[in-house]
Amino acid sequence: MTQATTTSKSFINIHHLLRYSGYAAFFIVAVYFSLRSPAFLTPENLINILVQSSALGIVACGMASVLIGGGNHVIRGGNELSLAHNLALNVAVTAVLINNGYSFLTAYGVAVLCSICIGILNAFAIVKLKIIPLLGTLSMMYLLQGVIMLVTNNTVVSVADPTLISLANTRFLGVPIPVWIFAIVGFILYVLHHKTVFGNWMYAVGGNPQAARTAGVNINIVLAMTYMIAAITAAIASLLVIARLSGSSPGIGDIMLLDIILAGLMSAIFTRLSIPNIPGAIISAVFVGMLSNGFTLINVPTYWVYAIKGGLILVAVSITTIQQRRMIRNA
Repeated sequence: MTQATTTSKSFINIHHLLRYSGYAAFFIVAVYFSLRSPAFLTPENLINILVQSSALGIVACGMASVLIGGGNHVIRGGNELSLAHNLALNVAVTAVLINNGYSFLTAYGVAVLCSICIGILNAFAIVKLKIIPLLGTLSMMYLLQGVIMLVTNNTVVSVADPTLISLANTRFLGVPIPVWIFAIVGFILYVLHHKTVFGNWMYAVGGNPQAARTAGVNINIVLAMTYMIAAITAAIASLLVIARLSGSSPGIGDIMLLDIILAGLMSAIFTRLSIPNIPGAIISAVFVGMLSNGFTLINVPTYWVYAIKGGLILVAVSITTIQQRRMIRNA
């Protein structure tokens, strides 16, 4: 056997290892937590993980949509750093309006309009003004941080609305309503991104904008729609967050930002093509929820949790980059 053949086989083995690394990590972490804590694999705790992952999973699908349509270039590629604070603003607006005597429907309707406006502003800045997504959404993130503090006076805003209480506590067929909402939204976004012509356009625009333009795809509209989809997922997820927390708390956006980025980027390692996708975002969100839940059960300090999540982002980006370089060389 020649050295070239041996090297080739080793490369193939590494490729297969990287292809299934996400699933392997999911399995290893699940086994580790189940061995460390008897409570981890109980039915009630597994349902609790799904509930905790529901809001994150919905908004992670929105992040994946932006990554799909914008491409994977580190600087110019798709990015939506304001997504977590869009969600947090929705929570704050809904809570404050309800506390000021407005009905739930009115309060949440205003919050959804705010979310849509944020999506429009992001799309305009990136598509029309040609601002780099990383910088444009970072600017929006800081702007929203200030608006949230202004709306809530940077304090906890508690809410005791019957609709939100029902949403948080009601089960259908033994499964909490937030999990059903997560499943329905995830299914709709899966169909949109993977089973429709528009989904093909998004992948075409993100993969090769010039070829997509030559094929007659309106790149600007497709790119703008990804930011609108992301904004809508933030609005939906905010409903689950405010129901679970019974109000608004300072720092929601900061807390969720890292998890959203992690779930969005990790979605790429749950596919053989190493590109962001909706099923991968859903699995990644559950994985992140499992991490948070497991670390809580075994009493791991918060600073270690953040360090591990940051390391996972680095690993996800590294694996995706290696896989994509391999595909480019083989093309």
